[in-house]
Amino acid sequence: MASGNSKLPIRRLTLYKHGVGFVEREGTVTGELEVQLVFRQTEVNDALKSLLVLDRQGGQVRGIHYETPGGEFPDENQITLGPDHSLLDLLRSLRGRLVRLNVGEGTTGQEYRGQLVGVEVDPKEPLTKSLVTLLLADENTPAATQVVALPIAQLKALFLLEERAGQDLRFVLDSSRTDEAHRTITLQLNVIPGNPDAAHDLAVSYLMPCPTWRVSYRLIAETASIAAQTDADRQGELLLQGWGLFDNRLEEDLEEVKVRLVAGQPISFIYDLTSSRIPQRPFVQDEARVASGPVEFEAALPPAEVGMMGYAASPSSPSREQSTQTGLRLAKMTMAAAPAAMPLRQAMQNQTVSATGSNLGELFQYEVTAPVTVKRGESALVPILHQTLPYRHELLYNGQKMARYPVAALRFKNSTGLVLERGPITVVEDEEYRGEALIPFTPADGEVYLAYAVELGLKVSEEQTSFTDTTGIRIKDASLYFNQITTLRTTYQLENNLAQPRVVTIEQQIRPGYELSPGTPPTREKTAEFYRWTVNATARQRTTLVVEERMLNWRSEQVLNQDYNQLNEYLKAQWLDAGTLARLKQVLGEQALIVHNSLEISNMETERENLYRRQEQLRQNLTVLATTGDEAQLRRRVFEQLAKSEERLNAIDQRIGQLKNDNQNRQQNLNRLLANLA
Repeated sequence: MASGNSKLPIRRLTLYKHGVGFVEREGTVTGELEVQLVFRQTEVNDALKSLLVLDRQGGQVRGIHYETPGGEFPDENQITLGPDHSLLDLLRSLRGRLVRLNVGEGTTGQEYRGQLVGVEVDPKEPLTKSLVTLLLADENTPAATQVVALPIAQLKALFLLEERAGQDLRFVLDSSRTDEAHRTITLQLNVIPGNPDAAHDLAVSYLMPCPTWRVSYRLIAETASIAAQTDADRQGELLLQGWGLFDNRLEEDLEEVKVRLVAGQPISFIYDLTSSRIPQRPFVQDEARVASGPVEFEAALPPAEVGMMGYAASPSSPSREQSTQTGLRLAKMTMAAAPAAMPLRQAMQNQTVSATGSNLGELFQYEVTAPVTVKRGESALVPILHQTLPYRHELLYNGQKMARYPVAALRFKNSTGLVLERGPITVVEDEEYRGEALIPFTPADGEVYLAYAVELGLKVSEEQTSFTDTTGIRIKDASLYFNQITTLRTTYQLENNLAQPRVVTIEQQIRPGYELSPGTPPTREKTAEFYRWTVNATARQRTTLVVEERMLNWRSEQVLNQDYNQLNEYLKAQWLDAGTLARLKQVLGEQALIVHNSLEISNMETERENLYRRQEQLRQNLTVLATTGDEAQLRRRVFEQLAKSEERLNAIDQRIGQLKNDNQNRQQNLNRLLANLA
């Protein structure tokens, strides 16, 4: 890191899980009114967004300046230099500028002064055969115009005679320095009033991208009395160690820095503050007429500020000032020593505090008590937890997490007063390595299950069946509502092939909408997501646990869609009484007559349509038959047929009217019967 940062060394570093760090620097500056901070280019936006500078001696910060990336104003600075052929690029950019060119060597060299016209580039040999053209400036004959073409290969010197051209070139060169990966932020200080020679006691803080910190745990368990316990009820005391791992990706060493590791996730984002942009505006042509006055629009309201958010801390989390209970002295334990090399009872002789924890609203922080020194580019493990807790041993089965076999688990309450961040843990019990597990994010006073091994000597199989029973019927709004119970039956078969009995905790997920059936064994406990039962698995035998869950629901059918046989079955099942069945049969009888009448009406309407077509055909025949001779006899028969069809049509119309009237009366009666069914 550049020397400017060394004037304000890092005193505190707070690391978050979402990839940012809060850096706090402090230092005294004497005899200077500027302090420079050097950042990687990827860090500048976060620094500008969050930079806070305080002078504890009463001075004020006059301003904060930073470098603007080059090439942000192409319309204002017309000098552009590419990575190749920079001389050609410079000559192109100086078109129209006043310059002086020295061409040739020694006594044959000549000097030319004038406006640069352009560059004629040979595409095959751009540096040896290209020409630069110049409009000469002749003070003696100012009206004369002379353009010369000079070989670029012989160009020895180029002088910029306009001050603005020199400023533009220096700006481009300053903006494209070789150290493009870094940016400098300059803090400009005011002289302290009344004491111009006083030192500035500065405190500077800002956010910057940092690798997320991690946590890993070690667990050293010791059973209370091995001889008096079986594997089924083994319990004792454990030592829980927590180590926070972080990386020093800063460009300086961390020396005696106070480190805080924060569990939680405040909202954070990257906002581009370093890039300067001029938005495009529409180009409007001038018109002959002018407006009576300027037209103005109000500026848009600024966006609402985004607040800091995260997940809520547990109500049982410790207060801001609450610290951890005492743990073992970490200075006596090295990373090279295996945890089992130090028995728990021996380790408990010396105890000290390794870190303190406190709530920060939506967050929780671990503050390492001893200052930390970490070299640039190195990583470190720092102690954040050292606590003794009671525990017990359990066998836990959940087929969704581990099929066929239960897992051996250590169970304990997080009474450390700290939030346990998610991380891996190594389990050592009775000075023997037992396995590894993963601690989930656990608030204070939450319970932890550490499944560290699979118990292969005990096999579990599960079978699930389902069936639906109808328990009753309700009648409402011309519908039958069937009260049904859907039952899910899960049968667990525990086959214990070990020589000793085992106690197994069966865990089953709670299904939304279901409840445990009355005949199911009572649960040992219930969480937000799972039921748990305790099963005593006898040695060398098979033990069964049957769990039934039921869900109540209603199924509806229209009353008019029923039939007599089905209604009789409902009566036999005692879902209907005889009086209700009689009323239902009356409804169905009335409905059957309405259907019969409607069918007859349909048939008669079809017959009437056929008669109309027949009559039309007969009338057409009459128009072609003569009134004398044989055709006269045919005409009489046609008239007879027309008369009979007319009589039938009258009868059909009369019958359809009677049926429709009957259906109307029956429908009214049916509606009354349906209303009285409820």
